[in-house]
Amino acid sequence: MKLEKAYSEELNKNITAEEADYRYSIGDITSKYAFSCPDDSCTAPVTCANLDKPKAKRKRDPYYKIVGEHHPDCLIKKDINLSDKRPATSDSLYSGHDEYIDGAVRLNLNPPSAKRFGGEAIRLDKERMALVGLRQYVVEEGKRRIRPSKTLSSMIDAFLNHEDIAVQLPRAGTLPIKDLFVELDAQEISNFEDEYRIYYGKAWINKNDKGYVIRFVNTLKYGELETRPTFFVPQDMIEQTSYTKFRSSVLDKLTDKLPKNLFILSETGPYFKDRYINFWLEGLEYMDYRDLQPRPSKRHQSVRLQS
Repeated sequence: MKLEKAYSEELNKNITAEEADYRYSIGDITSKYAFSCPDDSCTAPVTCANLDKPKAKRKRDPYYKIVGEHHPDCLIKKDINLSDKRPATSDSLYSGHDEYIDGAVRLNLNPPSAKRFGGEAIRLDKERMALVGLRQYVVEEGKRRIRPSKTLSSMIDAFLNHEDIAVQLPRAGTLPIKDLFVELDAQEISNFEDEYRIYYGKAWINKNDKGYVIRFVNTLKYGELETRPTFFVPQDMIEQTSYTKFRSSVLDKLTDKLPKNLFILSETGPYFKDRYINFWLEGLEYMDYRDLQPRPSKRHQSVRLQS
């Protein structure tokens, strides 16, 4: 759901993204992170994407992106929940303006549908297992064609295998897969693109009574602040998932104080709020992890023999 207005914490009122763009140009607004949900009962953080990008370099005009948890009484949250009940498709990130680009792969963020739709979906999912994460059917001019797409996990595998493929992003054309991935390494977050990117790095997984906290090992910067970025995986998201690898029984085994390789897909990147730098996890289909390769034991290491 598109957010028409957001609350400007610097102007103390709700404004459109168009007005935010003008106010930023004359210096009344100084940060794309200084916004929150327009509902009176809610303070969920909002990023005004592309606000700080020169107009000549924008692929999209500034727009609002909610990047945090809403208050339970927030009416905006209720509207979003209603819009989220529409059937998802593997193309749901893309609009009618995103024409298919030959040779490019799209992101497929369909969550497993077994728990959402019941036994019939389980049967259908099994029938299309060969297609999930690899390709999707598209009807064009009365003909059924197969268009390539990849789930986040498949995209990560392709990146780690150094595959040379082009990825089509929503409303942003294509880019090489190597440029889709951003390793966290003390960058200034205002320099990140406000387009879909997969951020990754070593991170710890810690559990609390509300879910799991992911804290990256490397830091990021915003102005004079330098801190380790985090994101949160709420327990209710875990309980509703049909992803086996995100069940509590599996994640609990990863809370062993040893870092894992964590990946998170984000449209607008990390955001700054209250002296913290965080990512917003939109769903479990937006994250993945890999165990780090264990070091070989001494008995498996090669030994140089002396003559």
